[in-house]
Amino acid sequence: MMVCPTSIVIKSIQSILLISVWLLIQVEVIADSKIIVSEIYYNPNGPDEAREFIEIKNVGDFAADISGWQFTNGVNYTFPNQTFLGPGEFYVIVANAQFFATQYPQVVIGGQYIDDDGAGAGRAGLSNRGERITLKDGPDETGNNIYSFRYYDGDDGDIPDPPELPEEDDLERAFWPSSADGGDYSLVHINPSGSSDEDDYKSWRPSISMHGSPGEDEPLPNPLLPIYINEIRTRDGDLDNDAIEIYNPNTADIDIGGWYVSDNIDRPTKNSPIADNSIVPAGGYLVLENGINGFVISASSKGERVFIYSAVDTVLTGWVHGFHFPASEDGKNFARFSDVGGHEYLIPDDPSLGLENGDPSVSGLKITEIMYTPGYGSSVEYVKVVNNGPQEALLYDPLSDGDNLSLNGFGVTVSGEKPTLAVGEFAYITNVEEFVFRSAYDLDVSARVFANPEGGSLNGGGEILELRIPITIEGLQRDAPGHSRYYAILDSVEYDDELPWPVAADGQGYSLIRENPVGSGHRAVDWKVSPYRGGSAFGGGAVLINEILSHTDLPQTDVIELYNPGSLDVEIGGWYLTDDPLLEPKKYMIPNGTVISAGGYWAVNEDNNADPGAPPNYFGTSFSISSRGDEVFLFSANSEGDFTGFSHGAKFGATQNGVSIIRYVNGVGIEKFVPQSGSPTVEINRFEAFPDGYSNNPPLIERAVISEISYEPSDGGIEYIEISNISGAALPLYDTTPVNLGGDPSNNWSLDGIAFTFPGNEPELQSGQRVVIIPKGIPVSDFRNQYNVPNGVIIYGADNGFTGALNNGGEKISLLRPDKPDFVPGVGIVVPMIEVDSIRYDDIDPWPLGAGRSIERIVESDFGDDSTNWQASVDPLGSPGKENSVISSGYEDWSQLEFSDEELQGDRTDPDDDFDGDGIINLHEYAFGLSPKALAPQESLPRVEIMQNNGAQSVAIHFQKLADANDVSITVQRSHDMFAWTVINEGAALDNEDGTMKMIYFDPLNSDDGKVFFRLIVELVVP
Repeated sequence: MMVCPTSIVIKSIQSILLISVWLLIQVEVIADSKIIVSEIYYNPNGPDEAREFIEIKNVGDFAADISGWQFTNGVNYTFPNQTFLGPGEFYVIVANAQFFATQYPQVVIGGQYIDDDGAGAGRAGLSNRGERITLKDGPDETGNNIYSFRYYDGDDGDIPDPPELPEEDDLERAFWPSSADGGDYSLVHINPSGSSDEDDYKSWRPSISMHGSPGEDEPLPNPLLPIYINEIRTRDGDLDNDAIEIYNPNTADIDIGGWYVSDNIDRPTKNSPIADNSIVPAGGYLVLENGINGFVISASSKGERVFIYSAVDTVLTGWVHGFHFPASEDGKNFARFSDVGGHEYLIPDDPSLGLENGDPSVSGLKITEIMYTPGYGSSVEYVKVVNNGPQEALLYDPLSDGDNLSLNGFGVTVSGEKPTLAVGEFAYITNVEEFVFRSAYDLDVSARVFANPEGGSLNGGGEILELRIPITIEGLQRDAPGHSRYYAILDSVEYDDELPWPVAADGQGYSLIRENPVGSGHRAVDWKVSPYRGGSAFGGGAVLINEILSHTDLPQTDVIELYNPGSLDVEIGGWYLTDDPLLEPKKYMIPNGTVISAGGYWAVNEDNNADPGAPPNYFGTSFSISSRGDEVFLFSANSEGDFTGFSHGAKFGATQNGVSIIRYVNGVGIEKFVPQSGSPTVEINRFEAFPDGYSNNPPLIERAVISEISYEPSDGGIEYIEISNISGAALPLYDTTPVNLGGDPSNNWSLDGIAFTFPGNEPELQSGQRVVIIPKGIPVSDFRNQYNVPNGVIIYGADNGFTGALNNGGEKISLLRPDKPDFVPGVGIVVPMIEVDSIRYDDIDPWPLGAGRSIERIVESDFGDDSTNWQASVDPLGSPGKENSVISSGYEDWSQLEFSDEELQGDRTDPDDDFDGDGIINLHEYAFGLSPKALAPQESLPRVEIMQNNGAQSVAIHFQKLADANDVSITVQRSHDMFAWTVINEGAALDNEDGTMKMIYFDPLNSDDGKVFFRLIVELVVP
C-alpha cells in the first residue's frame, strides 16, 4: 500500500484524494491528473501523413484513466478502453500509422486519427493553415473539455511593412512560429505544467529537434524561464536612440547573453546576439540601448514589432516574447501591463526605463462610458470620452489639417475644424445626427457631442475600441486623402457582452461605466453598469418607482409612488407610466409641470377599477394595476413626447389586500420589489409632489420561509427543499379566508419553480416545525435513511413529492399561499397566489456554490432573497429537517496557533500551501489533526484495506479527523470509471481521546466489481 500527496481542486477550498482498488490484486492511492496536448507536427516537410502526429502528456503527479476520451475538433479519435497514462507518460496518435512507423521506428503509436472534415483514414488530418484542436473526456455532445487550443501557421505574408498595422486575424497568425509550417520542426508546448491561455502563441515554440520528439521530452539546454520585454522606447524629443527594457520575474538572476532581439519573427537571429554577461537581476530590469555595448535595435516610431528569443551558442532554446505596436507619441514609451488573468497589454505610458512600470498613465484622453446595445426600441449608441490630462487635448494632427481623432471599432471620426477638449471636459461620440442624439437622451445643452452619421456601429457582442490620434512623422501624413497612415493609440478597451463583463449593459438600456475615470480600463473589473437606464447621457434626473399599492378596498385606492434620489429637483411632466412597456409604453402621461424635489416623492392614484370617469389626473383613466400581479414602468420623455433614454420598472406578483410592494436593495446591491412590512407608506389621495414622504419600511418576512435548498446534490444524491415555520404558533397551509367572505379552504399553499402543492385537508405547520420536500417517486424511507432525517420530520415524497427539477444554474423558487378566489371576466375563477417567500439562487459568486452540498439560510428571520444570507452546508448531505450548519473559523484559529506572525505574513500558510514540504497541504494537516511543521506519521494518513468476513469482501477506508474542525467536510465516494461517483455513507467514528477522531468507512466488494476507485473530498467550507 502507498499513500501519495493529492492534487488540489479549489472550490470553497477543496481537495480530492483518489484511491484506486484493483480487486484481489493491489491497493494504491492516486489523485486527479492533468493531461495536455504537448506537441503537434501539423505540416511536416514532405508528405504530411508520413510524420504528422499529436502528442499528449500527463503532466500531473498521478495516473489517469483516459478510456473513452475523444479528440473532437481538428481530428477525430477515441481512446480505447483500459487506456491509462501514468505521471510523465506520453501517448502519440498519428495520421498514418504505417508511414509514421518508418520515420519514427522507436515511437510507440497509440492510434491513428482521421481528419474531422472527413478526409479518410491514413490521410493528413491537421490543417496546414491552423485550426482548433479539442480533447474531451467523452463524446463531443456530453464530454467536458480537457484541453483545447487554436494554433496558426505563422504566415506573415499578409502583414504589411511598418508603419501600417496588420488586421487582427493576420496579426494573430503572424505571432506563431512559421518554422513549424512546412519545415523540419514541430510545435512544442513551452510550459511543462501545461498551464496557458488556450489561444496564447507564447505557450508554444518550434521544436529544437528536427522532426520533433514524439513520445518524449525534448532535451533543453536550460529550463525555460520567462523573460519579458517590459518597455519600448521608439521616439523621444531629446533622445534618438531606441531602447528596450527587459524584466526578470524569477527568483534568480538570469544571463541573457547570447539571446537575440529581432523585429522579424521569421528571422530571429538577424541581429547580433546580446553581449555576454548581460545579467537581468531577479525581480529586476535591464535596459538595452541601441549602439551601447554592441546592442543593435531599430524600432520604428511609425509602428513596429520587437521580440526577444532565448538561445545558447546561437541555438534557439524556445522562449519567445514580444509585441507589435503602432506609431508612438513624442515623449511616450510603450509599457507592458498584465491583468489578474495574466493577459498582457502594451500601453502608451510615461517613460520608466529601468524601473517598475507601476499603474498605467491616467492622464490624457480616456474612454469612460460605452452604450453599445441601448435596448427598449432605441438604437442610439455612444461612447463617452474625458480629458483627464493637465492641458487641453488636441483632437487632431496639428501638422495635417483635417486629420482628426477617430474611434476605431465604432468607425467614427470626430468632426469639426481643429476640435479640442478642455481639461476635465467630456464629450459623447455617436453615429447619428447631433440633434437626434440630444433628443434621444434629453442631453444637457452644455454637453459636447461629436456626431458622425456616416460612421459604423458598436458590436453588441463586444469588440476592441481604440482612440486613434493621427500623427505626422518625417513629413509623411497619409496614404490617400482622408486616410491617415500613422496614428498613436491614446486609449483602448476590449469590452464583452458576457461574464465577467457586466451583462446588464447588453440590451437592457444600461451603459458600461469605467469604475475610475482616471484608473485602468483594460479589465472587466474596471467597468460597472450605469446606475440607471440611458447612462450618463440622459440629461434629466433619475426617478425611481418606489412603492406600488395594487390591492385595496375603499376608501383606499391603488397608488404608484415615485422617488427622486438625487440632489436636484426633477421635472417629470410629460413622462410616461405604463403596465405594458413593450407594446404600449405611453399609456399615461404625467401632467406637465410636475416636479419632484430632491429627495422627494410623488404619488398618483388609480380609482380601484380604472373607471373612465375617475379624476382626469388619476392613472386609472389609462390603465389599472392588478392585485393578481402586474408590472409598472416609467419612461422619460421630452416636450414633444419622444423618449429620452431613461426608464425604470417594477414587476410583482399577487399581493395581499392593503400590503404594498416596495423597492428594496439587498446586501449585494441588487434591486428587488417585495411586500412591505407594516402599513403602506404612500400618501393616499394626494395628487401633488411632496418632499416629506415616508421612507419605506423593511421587507415583510412572513411566518414560513424557505430555509434550505439542495439543487445540485452529489452523484446518487437527491434534491430537496426545506420549509420552516419561524413563528410561535401553528401556521395553516391553506386559504383561511372565511367561506362566507369568498374563501376556499381546499386551496393549499404551493411552491413555484418546481410543481408542488401541500397535500391533505387543511394542512398545518406547527411552531418551529421544518418539512422537507423531495422529488415525486422517491420513497420517503430511502431519503430519510440516506440523509439521516429525524423520524419526526415530515417528508413529502413518493406520491406527494414535487415534479420537475431544481436548476443547477440557478432559478427563482417561491413559496405561495392562496388568496380568496377571484372572478375574472372572460377567464372565470382565478386563485391569486401570494408570494410568502422567494429566493432567486445562483451557481456563481456571490452565491455559495452547491457543488454537491445544500445551501442554507443563515438567519431565517432576515430577508431571504439575498446571497449574503446564505451559506454552503458543512455536512455534504446538508441538514434537511435539522438546524442549519454553524460554521466556525476553525482553520483561521488553528493557523494562528500553528504559525508565527512572521510566518503568517509569508506565502506558505494558506490552506492549499504545504508549509513543511512533506507533500501534505496545510488543509490536510488541519483536517487530519496533524502538524504542519512535522513529518506526518503513516498511520495518521488516509489508507485502505480489503477485509474478509465469512467469505464476503469489503473495503475499509481509514482516516483521522480533527474533532473540532467544524469548518471541514470530508466526503468518501466510490466509482468504477472515475466519471460517475457515489457517496459512501456507511461509516463509524471512534474518539481517540487526543482531540482527533478515527473515521472508518465501509464499502462491500462484489466479485464482478473489477476495478474500483475511492476518493476523499476534503473541503474547507467558507460561508
